[in-house]
Amino acid sequence: MTQYHMGMNLGHERSVAIAKDGEIAVAIEQERLDRHKYSPGYMLHAPGVAAQMQIPAEAMRYCLDTCNITLSDLATITANMPGHDCAPDILRRVLPAEIADKVMRIPSHHLAHAYSAYWPSGFDEALILAVDATGSTTPAHDTESYTLYEGRGQTITTLHNEMVAAHLAQLSTLGFVYEYITRKAGFVTQVGERIQHAEAGKLMGLAPFGGEQPNWHRWIQATEDSFSLKISAYDIFLEVAALEKCYDNGEGKPYLRPYLVDLAYKVQKELEQALQHIVTLAIKQTGLRKLCIAGGVGLNSVANYELLRQLKLDDIFIFPAAGDSGIAAGCALWAYNTVGAGQKRVSLTRATLGRHYSDDQVAQAIRHFQDSIVVEQLTAEEMISRTAQVLAQGSIVARFEGGTEYGPRALGHRSIMADPTFKRMKDILNLRVKFREAFRPFAPVIPLEAVSQVFEQEVAAPFMLLVSPIKAEYHNQIPAVTHVDGTGRVQTVTEQDNPYFYRLCYKLVAERQGPPVLLNTSFNVAGQPIVETPLEAIATFLGTDIDYLAIENVWISKSHVPVRSYEEHLTKVGDIVLPHGLPPGAPSVTDLMAELDRALFFGHTVGCPWSLEELQLLSKQGAQYKETSVLFPETPFYGNLQTKLSRDVILLLNPLSKSTLVDLKQKVPPSTYSFAEVKLLLAVLNAPESWLEQMRINLRLTHFEFTQQIEWANQQLRIYRLESAGSYIQPLPADSALPSTSNQTFAPFENENFSARRILRKLYKFLQQAGYNEANICKLLDLTSQQQIEPTYLHYYDRYQLPQSILADLIRLFLLRGALTQGRLQEIFGDEVFSTLCSLGMLIQRGEDWVSRVDLFAVAGLYVATDHRYMILAEDRVDEDVVMYVGMDSMGLVYTAPQYPANRVLDLCCGSGIQSLVASRYTKEAIGVDINPRAIRFARFNAQLNGISNTHFYLGDLYEGASGYFDTILANPPFVPSPSQECRFRDGGVTGEEILAQIITESAKYLAPNGKLFIVSDLVNIQQYESKLEQWWQGGAAHKLVLSTADRNDILFSVPHCHTAFNQTWDQYNIELDQWLQNFYTSGLRTVNFGYILICQVDTTRTGSYYSRTIHNPNQPIHQDVQEYFQQRQLLEQQQISDRFLAMSPDLRFRLESSPTTGEREIELFSPNNPYFTTYPISEQMYRLLQDINRSQPKWAAYATALNQDWLYELIYKGIIYLTLEAPSVNRNRRLNDPPPTDGLKIEELETKTTPTCISSYLR
Repeated sequence: MTQYHMGMNLGHERSVAIAKDGEIAVAIEQERLDRHKYSPGYMLHAPGVAAQMQIPAEAMRYCLDTCNITLSDLATITANMPGHDCAPDILRRVLPAEIADKVMRIPSHHLAHAYSAYWPSGFDEALILAVDATGSTTPAHDTESYTLYEGRGQTITTLHNEMVAAHLAQLSTLGFVYEYITRKAGFVTQVGERIQHAEAGKLMGLAPFGGEQPNWHRWIQATEDSFSLKISAYDIFLEVAALEKCYDNGEGKPYLRPYLVDLAYKVQKELEQALQHIVTLAIKQTGLRKLCIAGGVGLNSVANYELLRQLKLDDIFIFPAAGDSGIAAGCALWAYNTVGAGQKRVSLTRATLGRHYSDDQVAQAIRHFQDSIVVEQLTAEEMISRTAQVLAQGSIVARFEGGTEYGPRALGHRSIMADPTFKRMKDILNLRVKFREAFRPFAPVIPLEAVSQVFEQEVAAPFMLLVSPIKAEYHNQIPAVTHVDGTGRVQTVTEQDNPYFYRLCYKLVAERQGPPVLLNTSFNVAGQPIVETPLEAIATFLGTDIDYLAIENVWISKSHVPVRSYEEHLTKVGDIVLPHGLPPGAPSVTDLMAELDRALFFGHTVGCPWSLEELQLLSKQGAQYKETSVLFPETPFYGNLQTKLSRDVILLLNPLSKSTLVDLKQKVPPSTYSFAEVKLLLAVLNAPESWLEQMRINLRLTHFEFTQQIEWANQQLRIYRLESAGSYIQPLPADSALPSTSNQTFAPFENENFSARRILRKLYKFLQQAGYNEANICKLLDLTSQQQIEPTYLHYYDRYQLPQSILADLIRLFLLRGALTQGRLQEIFGDEVFSTLCSLGMLIQRGEDWVSRVDLFAVAGLYVATDHRYMILAEDRVDEDVVMYVGMDSMGLVYTAPQYPANRVLDLCCGSGIQSLVASRYTKEAIGVDINPRAIRFARFNAQLNGISNTHFYLGDLYEGASGYFDTILANPPFVPSPSQECRFRDGGVTGEEILAQIITESAKYLAPNGKLFIVSDLVNIQQYESKLEQWWQGGAAHKLVLSTADRNDILFSVPHCHTAFNQTWDQYNIELDQWLQNFYTSGLRTVNFGYILICQVDTTRTGSYYSRTIHNPNQPIHQDVQEYFQQRQLLEQQQISDRFLAMSPDLRFRLESSPTTGEREIELFSPNNPYFTTYPISEQMYRLLQDINRSQPKWAAYATALNQDWLYELIYKGIIYLTLEAPSVNRNRRLNDPPPTDGLKIEELETKTTPTCISSYLR
């Protein structure tokens, strides 16, 4: 009984085929019927959604009618699509129930290709290669790249199945890599509003115009004795982007740009070599020397020939519809063999698998155009003679005969023909008939027995799928089919299978002598499917410069349109511009690739040749492939980068925008994350605990801050059914029992093992939830910092400025000396926290209300308890040294000291612990030391309140409390030149330098190699500091930087330390002022500045330096600027600065003022928002120099001279200009019109304002 099996492709190139008893009876692409190129079939409301694909109903009806059967006569219907195969489900949804039961699912896309290639090959046994852009995607979301099979008799078995992660496939398979360059060259057809189809065959034709560039990287790496290929998608993406940046000006057609021509050559050659590698290995393993090929890459007829020739194959068979349209035939044959148990194999010798049109249908089409055409009926012999005659005269003839061909090649039944001996016939056809790119070649047709006479080829190629060399002596004889590299895509014909073409080849020889070669191309114009019906054939004929149309035995010419001779056709063809590659030996773009990689993943966008908009687009297009990189494996992630997070969850990386977590099962909607969040998610998911600790340090977070982020990350991961690798979060220890009430604030913290972490965590969260932070506090008080709170304003802020709210009450309590009722405090904190704060002596009674015994500053994202800044009430008296408030000196050091990642940091004279608490974010361990027991208790309380567990505070005199070595030492010592030791916590001796000198002198004993020392201090007689530091510092070579603010003379220095707003009489003030002034004079003080001493050790082989400059005392971080200073110092020591570029700081501005009478200008350089810079009056010449640098961004070697070099150094030290590998904006070709100025250069540095630490507010 006859069995009919229908196969169907539901991907792009929708198609239908029916196999009848093991033979393909009919096959057709849907595009031939609906006239939409590639006919993808997506729904209008769901473009690109495979599950919403429309079935090719017209093609189904076409095939059923051709076989004269109905759906019910079919034994099976097997549909397939690449990727996740939704095709069977779509069919079952749309077909009647009784038919839906016949729907089958083929195991894989590549298996369908394999059946199409092997079953009709005529080979008893053979290797089978299915290779394309994408095959089937497994339930584990891996996609077929290429598959090798063994075909023996009626059995096909898998030899090797190469899979890639589905979300990386678009630049990780052989087909997709080839398609990537195809798209770059502009070879795409728009098949929908959002869908483009790559025309890979055009790239194959472009490739010979290019050449090898040995300095470019290899993209496809073969591994010896392995079927697998290494394809680094990310490196390919980077190299193409770098080449675009170097060579692409966006002008003209992309395929005419030389670098793209060379890329076409490159990807073609690498594809050929890759295929040869895997087939060679298959031959070794199986002994089979016949090869069958299908899949989109199988249409690469150049690669097919190279396989045949290089591997000395016995024979080769490529299915004519090797692309996805051939899936329909493969599905039908698979079902016949596996479901129907069929064994019959019929060789395919003709691709004409479409229906035949009747004489009546031809006549009807002729009548439709009867006013435009002239018709003549000929015999078969007359038709061949007439065709040969006009071809030999230079005319162009279209041929329509029998059933259409299956696949993209016209093989004589839907063809346009010409005589290839005419030199410029190719140009005429491309421009006047096909309306396509001028470089594209045409195919030669030759009788099989004559093929070896003209071509370097012995085997048959009936489907035009081998490109072989044309023997040199024929290049000039058949120029219209001889490509630039001397090859032609051969179609061999026999009298049995293609009698018209066969006889025409020989008849053409009789007309004009020469080889029996005919030019053949498909009967269509660019962007349209090949004609299917007689009506379409005549319409296309009339719309082009085709001279004659031969439909079956009907000869047609155009009415009222004279037939043009070859010369007349040629007059309409202008000059032809052909592609060409770059000169040989184009340089490597590895450095540019590295720069792009650093910009995408490491934030190095300043100085990058790509604009931010370009980088954002590139990030979206290619960053997701980062894990495939061989050349640039370094990542900013903690642990190995793998974006397939589980079987069903992937991460689509986009570091310069939002990356997306996708649940491929669609149980959870996609979520987007910033790049910082992505790094955290991946670290929590994969990184060991030690790497998480390093991440915490790099992020500069306290343990609790990092724990909060990890908790968030775990919450996000659980949404996607992902579990973290380990547990960084440690449970808090149980709180210690609170001792009986003590008169000392935070008395229990005298014991370093005392813990109140759990209850203080609750307090911390209460403060956070209330919005008790620096920004909110300053906003409510209308200040820029908490340090601006004046004692005379406390009552005003409390009664008139603040509203009634929890946040306002917290400000009253902790910063304004306000009192709250017990009920209100219990409402804010809860009974447990309130009770604990009372037990710790943090809250005390004032009459019936309660007040805070401490100030609680919200600074640098931390909560820091200190003694009251203004100790003006009787309740403020303490019998110990007070703990200094968080003043501008403390915050200045926080903002100024570079935060180098460290193993250990030492904080001397730690006070409240503010420096240690901040340092805990960038070090594994911070040690704080203070001579004041009260300070140690406060510091331990502050650490536990902020959830910091890597700080330890010890009682001691400077280095007494320290052991071991430290990467960084921080110090905020008593530095005030004091007349009395009663100022103990600020007393720096009569000169203010006793403790400062000791810290600096002894620091070398405790610093690790290349250690750092950062100090905030008064700076007495600052002009002497170079010699002072030379005397004090014992640590060898070092870069020493002193940042100052302004000098204070005797009275400016003394008054703030003497005067207080309350509790002071006129006489008391004058007596105290006398003491401070006398100390100033007798101690030899001339000026007292305020600032920072920053010392960085260097290797003993290097030379140290000293530099002093002025800043504004910072109210925002400047530590990056300070760190940049030391980096610039290091660069200047190196001898390779000649290739560095000079650039001006983007934070700086010019201010120009001119006199209305003299016209003289005064010019200042300043920064409106960066306190690292002061104001700099500059000369006209300096103004010109800086403008020149800013505009041209020159290289050091081209700009520095003996006359201006010292000035350039000075500008670099001030941070006004800097050295960089890449200039911030690229303008390399600009010539400096004039030499840089050298005479009259001048820059001054104005003092700013000292913010002294005043001790007059403290009761003594």
